[in-house]
Amino acid sequence: MTIYIASRKENEGILHCSLSFNGQLELLEKIPADRPAFLCRDGNRLYALLREPFQLMSGLNTYSIGQDGSLSLIGITRSTHGLYSAHLYAKEGKIWIANYIDGTVALLLENQNNEPVQDKIVAFSGNGPDHTRQLSSHPHCIRPTPDGQYLCINDLGTDCIYLLTPDLELVSVCKLPCGCGPRQLVFSPDGKYGFSSNELDSTVSILKYQNSRLDYIRSVSSLPYAYDGKNSASAISVSADGSRLYVSNRGFNNVTVFDRNEDVLSLAGSIPTCGNSPREIALVGEFLICGNELSDNVTVFSLSDEIPESPICNYKVKMPWCILAVD
Repeated sequence: MTIYIASRKENEGILHCSLSFNGQLELLEKIPADRPAFLCRDGNRLYALLREPFQLMSGLNTYSIGQDGSLSLIGITRSTHGLYSAHLYAKEGKIWIANYIDGTVALLLENQNNEPVQDKIVAFSGNGPDHTRQLSSHPHCIRPTPDGQYLCINDLGTDCIYLLTPDLELVSVCKLPCGCGPRQLVFSPDGKYGFSSNELDSTVSILKYQNSRLDYIRSVSSLPYAYDGKNSASAISVSADGSRLYVSNRGFNNVTVFDRNEDVLSLAGSIPTCGNSPREIALVGEFLICGNELSDNVTVFSLSDEIPESPICNYKVKMPWCILAVD
C-alpha cells in the first residue's frame, strides 16, 4: 500500500511511504514542496496544497502518480487565490479549494493539455460568537454529497455547512450550533447521514442528507468522558460498512470510536494516539493511521473488530498534516 504524508515543516515536503502487511511504514522518497497542508487524488493525479509559495498566497501543485507510486510534478505551481488553503476536492480535471483565511472557495480548471484556464471564486460572509476564531468566514473542508450532485463546505467561522453546485452556486445552508466551528465532514456509506467534527466545542454533529439539503439532527461530545483541559475535535472518518465513526481530539490526544446505528452514535472505545495533537487520521484496510502534528510522529494501530489496539508502528515525521493512502 502506498501512503503519502504531507509535512508542514519547512524543507520536508511530501513523504512517499509504503505500508507493509504488518503495519510498518517505510520511507521511499521525499518530494520537495512548500509546507503542504492537504493532498487529494483524482485518477493518476495527486494534488497538493502548499502553504505560501507566493507572497500572501497559497499554491497548488499537480503530480502524476507512477506505477510505483512515485510523483512527477506537472507544470508549474498555481495560485489558489487565497491564503492558507485548508482543503481540496478534485474530480475529472476540476479542483475545488477551501481558502481558510480569505473566506473563499476557488474552482480551478484544467483543459485536455493540462494548461490552466479561467478560475472561479466565491466568497462567504458572516461570523460566529468566538471573537478569536470566528471573526469572519473560514472554509475548512470540501466534500461532495453522496450522490455527487453538490459540494459541502464546512465553514468554521460561521458555524454553517453550505451546499453548492459544482459551479459554486449556493443551493442551501445548514446551520449548526453557535460556536461549534465545523471542521471536517464525512458521510455514511448509504449516503443518508453526514457527520461533522466541530473544532471549537469538541462535538460531532449528526446530519440528514435529503432533498438537496443537509438538516441538523443533534450533536454529541467528541470526548469519551468529561475533560476540563483545552481540546479541539479534528479529523473524522467512518468505517467502510458504516458501523463505526472515528474522531481525533487535539489536547485530550485520543481517537474516540463510536458505534453507529443510523443517526445514533454511542461510545464504543477510546485510544491514546501516543503523540501530541492528532490532526489527521486515516483508515487503511486493517489499520488506523494517526498523524500527531506537535510531537512529530505518525502512529499505526491495528484494528480489532474495528477498534484500534496498541500501536504497532511509531514513525517519525515532522509536523504531519495529511495522510493519503493509494492502492
